Amino acid sequence: MRAPENTLAGLRKACELGARWVEFDVQATRDDCPVLLHDARLERTTNGYGIAADRTAADLAGLDAGAWFAPRYRGERVPRLADALALLDALGMGAVIEVKAEPGDGPRTMRATLADAR
Repeated sequence: MRAPENTLAGLRKACELGARWVEFDVQATRDDCPVLLHDARLERTTNGYGIAADRTAADLAGLDAGAWFAPRYRGERVPRLADALALLDALGMGAVIEVKAEPGDGPRTMRATLADAR
């Protein structure tokens, strides 16, 4: 891994290394905003705590998702799916989107993801 996972910096690094496609994970926030995040809990890859699906998009937007990886990525944010897709479009890259959802939350997460992907 060369950059923090599920971040815009990670997508840019993949492009820089010659990737044409990337895979990332998406979860829906409490207010139905799809964001790039692998784990159900925030502690491993952000300076936040708790379950991501219990937080709002505004809550997650204020978290640092890069400092855990390396000091130079300090301030990297949890990206919204819409921002990641806009960046990939600008870079000419494709994506495989893995939908992550808490038990029973799959349909809501899928609807939020598809709405942004359109």
